[in-house]
Amino acid sequence: MKKRILLSVVILSMALSNFVWADAMYAPRFQVNGKDIVFSSETGFPYISQEGRAMMPLRACLDAIGCQVSWNQEEKTAILSKGYNTIKVTVNQKYIYVNDKQIKADCSAILKNGRIYLPLRVVMESLGYTVDWQGSMGTVVSNELTPWNINGGTTGIFSRQQLNFEGFDGIEADVTLPYVNIAEKGDCPYVYFGLDWNNDQGNVEGGFQFIEDAAHPGYNKWTVFMRQGGSWLSGSNSYLEQGSKHHLKLYAQNISKDRTDMVVELDGNEVARKPSDRTDFDKASAKAVVSMAMSKVFDGGNCFSQSKGAKLENVRVSQVTTDSYLDFNDFGLYHKWNPEAGKQGMWFGTAECIPDYIHIDKDGSISIYKSN
Repeated sequence: MKKRILLSVVILSMALSNFVWADAMYAPRFQVNGKDIVFSSETGFPYISQEGRAMMPLRACLDAIGCQVSWNQEEKTAILSKGYNTIKVTVNQKYIYVNDKQIKADCSAILKNGRIYLPLRVVMESLGYTVDWQGSMGTVVSNELTPWNINGGTTGIFSRQQLNFEGFDGIEADVTLPYVNIAEKGDCPYVYFGLDWNNDQGNVEGGFQFIEDAAHPGYNKWTVFMRQGGSWLSGSNSYLEQGSKHHLKLYAQNISKDRTDMVVELDGNEVARKPSDRTDFDKASAKAVVSMAMSKVFDGGNCFSQSKGAKLENVRVSQVTTDSYLDFNDFGLYHKWNPEAGKQGMWFGTAECIPDYIHIDKDGSISIYKSN
């Protein structure tokens, strides 16, 4: 009888040992800023859920980026703090709170063996990191976004929402223009739309530019612009008040077999038009941007100008296959991390550059200023 009990204990111990070994052997890996994070039975091992999601032990991953993690047992909520950002992750909820703003998550956080697990994307992106699943390596790869590795990041600060390259030829929205405080001559806020191509050739942008030149008749007001390549058009000398609300539309209009025009409309009236440098809109992406261009290279902390209260509402886009405009949010956002682009790689598409400067209120308005 004793031999049988001893044998059972040995078999059970081997099974548990093999389970832990298998967990470690086949669990997805996590790499942040080029460094592999080591997991153990104490930290918990990542695993692939039945839905195919890479579930990561939250505390172990966030410790690796210097993020403080505390646990509210009563509310079953993890509270994450890094820099000026506070994030709340509640078990069994398909959303998180970032600085008190609710953000939808694609999967609920769960408790397993006393640890909280969830896919990292929604949390890491809120903290200013890229997240990319490299299936061939079985690895979740994350890199901190800085002005130096975001496409366009050193030109200033921006909140950019960009759709996939699925064929768009128009974008429109109701736009509330922000209030502005310019701290350094040459800094310039923008709120604009764009149609882009994957090779960055022929991209077109149209929207609002702030006038900070005291010698200009529209000083301290907003005006309309359109840009494509080396061409820059002003919008019929339209000078608009800070805080005012307008309907803006940027679209391609087919004129003939060999000509397509780019058009900007303000409150239903055409204010800018030019022959388009490109006509293959079946390969185009659409984007909406709130930004602060700078007179010097942005290093992540050297901008003191402010733009507060920009709001984009009822954003809609037109695909080349239809004449109707559909909700921007019905389409997938474009994200691309290209490690071959430069020494540290480059992040393209949707980005908040950088979280310490981008402030999104509960009503959806976007402000750009340096947190104290």
